[in-house]
Amino acid sequence: MNTTGSIADELDPEYRMDGSCWKFEPVYSDGIWYQMLQNKENILKHSSVRLNIQISIIFFLTSFIHFFLRRIHLPRIVAEILAGMILGPSLIGKYFPGLSTIFFPPDSMKILSTLMRFGYLFFMFLIGVKMDAGLLRKSGSKSWVIGTINTLVPMLTMVTIAKDISRTSDKYPEPAVEWVSVFSGTLMITSFPAVALLLTHLKIINSELGHLALSSALVSDTTSVVLINLESYLKLIFGVSPRVGFKSIFLSMLLIIVIVTFLRSTMYWIIRRTPEGKPVRSNYVFLVVILVMLVGIIGDNVGLQFLYGPFIFGLIVPTGPPLASVLVERLDTIVTGLLLPLISTLCGFRSNLWELQHSPPMFLTFMLSCGFTVKLLSTFIPASCCRVPRRDAALLSLICSAQSIVQLGVFITNFNKQPLASGQFTIAVLTVFVLATAIPVIISSVYDPSEKYLGYQKRTIVHSTEAEGLRILVSAHRQDDALAAAKLLDITAPTKESPLFVIGLYLESLVGGSTPLILDHQLGQKLSTFGGSRWQPVIDVFTLFKSKHDKSAQVKVFTAISPSKLMHEHISWVAFDHSVSLIILPFHKKWNAKGNVVMENNAARLLNSNVMDKAPCSVAIYIDRSKIRIKPYVASSVYRVAILSMAGKDDLEALAFARWITRCPTVHLTIIKFVAVNSYGHNVWENILHQEYTKDMLRHCKHDNISCEERVVRDGAETSLFIKSVASEYNLVLVGRRHETHSPVTFGLSEFCELPELGLVGDMLASADICNTCSVLILQQQVIRNV
Repeated sequence: MNTTGSIADELDPEYRMDGSCWKFEPVYSDGIWYQMLQNKENILKHSSVRLNIQISIIFFLTSFIHFFLRRIHLPRIVAEILAGMILGPSLIGKYFPGLSTIFFPPDSMKILSTLMRFGYLFFMFLIGVKMDAGLLRKSGSKSWVIGTINTLVPMLTMVTIAKDISRTSDKYPEPAVEWVSVFSGTLMITSFPAVALLLTHLKIINSELGHLALSSALVSDTTSVVLINLESYLKLIFGVSPRVGFKSIFLSMLLIIVIVTFLRSTMYWIIRRTPEGKPVRSNYVFLVVILVMLVGIIGDNVGLQFLYGPFIFGLIVPTGPPLASVLVERLDTIVTGLLLPLISTLCGFRSNLWELQHSPPMFLTFMLSCGFTVKLLSTFIPASCCRVPRRDAALLSLICSAQSIVQLGVFITNFNKQPLASGQFTIAVLTVFVLATAIPVIISSVYDPSEKYLGYQKRTIVHSTEAEGLRILVSAHRQDDALAAAKLLDITAPTKESPLFVIGLYLESLVGGSTPLILDHQLGQKLSTFGGSRWQPVIDVFTLFKSKHDKSAQVKVFTAISPSKLMHEHISWVAFDHSVSLIILPFHKKWNAKGNVVMENNAARLLNSNVMDKAPCSVAIYIDRSKIRIKPYVASSVYRVAILSMAGKDDLEALAFARWITRCPTVHLTIIKFVAVNSYGHNVWENILHQEYTKDMLRHCKHDNISCEERVVRDGAETSLFIKSVASEYNLVLVGRRHETHSPVTFGLSEFCELPELGLVGDMLASADICNTCSVLILQQQVIRNV
């Protein structure tokens, strides 16, 4: 009997393959003109040509829709789902079935699905790369409470109830209940990638609210991953065999250990071989790409979902330059711009709105009403109990309920695994579509991005306890700025029981068309010849400071390379990310030994003003006159410090800073309290705001190095004369920036203020008339949002 049959006889010689019974179709085409001349079939029979045309159609249709939707602040995923619905059976597939079959035949979906999974794998890796792995460790109790409750409560209650309803009311068979579990669980979890994408789209990822949402989402996602994997392992243990289940657990843990040990060491090895300021070499990027695919393949085979391995791998990549930034730059465009949109487009394509002709099942109605309400409340209630403002708690609830490409990826990867009733997949996609549309619109209409650093967490010196230590960011344009700040920090006399945490930030203006960078000098990279000579002197200053206070101070040094107009954003973000209590900025003028101004940097002055306006903590401007030597210099063992107390929260911050420096045995502190009297000598104004704080200082500090004085003045003119005399008696003067508007002590001084960023008193202390060694620290307490 002829096994080849008549089919082989009908094939042209060019299409025959030995031992086969199908027609061979080459992947690529010889070109459209050759096909026309040879009277061949349509070039769409070639899979490579068809794939290129499909991607082009998807890309142009999605871009066209997004061009209009972005004007109302809708994310791109909305346009991608709509494009899929237009191309699928909801529109073109129903009214133009022939056209749909030509461009999107059923067999071509396998290729698109493969590309989709490939893009999804690298998307999860990039999400991990963009994420700070230390965020989980740095998450406070507030994030842990919110993140744990908003996962456990919906997952353990709503999902269980939905499965029971599907069994009893909807009469679903047990295999169909699996889809109910997938849908309900996906709707109830808080996905970190979904939250990160939403915050990035709304441009509030660096805000106080964004930081809380990210840390809460990370805790929530970690909790849900543990629950989901625990459930799958229990199914293996009790449903298959204990041997298979425990073997899967062991191999999964072994893979995770290899990732966080061997692969993490490999990433740091790559960083150490990369000079500072230089990009990582391409062959290292190729190595990382290969490792990502290997981790995904191995994880899928040992029982860990194929997405978790790359995600964990991304987490162990050190954030920022040089490695993480290059990986994002090289992979982000092709992954998020080309491969990833295939997920949402395919979800829209496989949806069919015409299937929604029957009433939805009971479990679905329950989840979309009660389930979503419980999800919102499980975030809002714990956030409110943690003293988050109600408006922010409500916005946080919406952010933690965000749906995005992650949920669609879960739905479509389970599309062929569980039996689905008519329209259920469509409803799942529509749920993501509606939430992805509504949540960004609501948040953008309520939240003001200009408030992103005006937080509700108190990051001030007043609220810094001795046990926790004082966290200070020192910014420097030159080595002199770092040296002056280091001398100031020396007199805080840190101890092991009351440590000091210093973040040194060297500021460099971006030249040309380079990319803004924040260089982390703790990564052990090789010194770069192109830029290392510029920031190395600043690094040396902080290294010396750390060696002097080895057991009582922790020091980290960064370099921010940015346009001058955006430099304040880098300062604020580094301060925000490291939870500092005080930013110290250098004054924009410099003096020589004779007291003459030798440099005046107006860009630095503008920078100081911007930081004052938007900082996430308290801010100080340091006027350093230590180099001035008009009079013969006589060394003194006593460092004389004065506080000018005129009432106000900023003066309270100065008192709080003084409390730290009184621990230094060489410091003598004088608290000067101002009292205003009228022409008859009667007391008309007195500062009583700081009396309790001053008494507390005297109780806890050595009385022999603190003294209190009272200065009686009639108006701002007498205040001005007294302040100029103070400058000649002290090495350092501490003063708050803002004071009471109607105080007689400062009456009339605003008319002569030249530098408003220093305040009325600070402006006088920065005057050119003062030509001695008196330095000035002008403090502004953090702007706290009203709760």
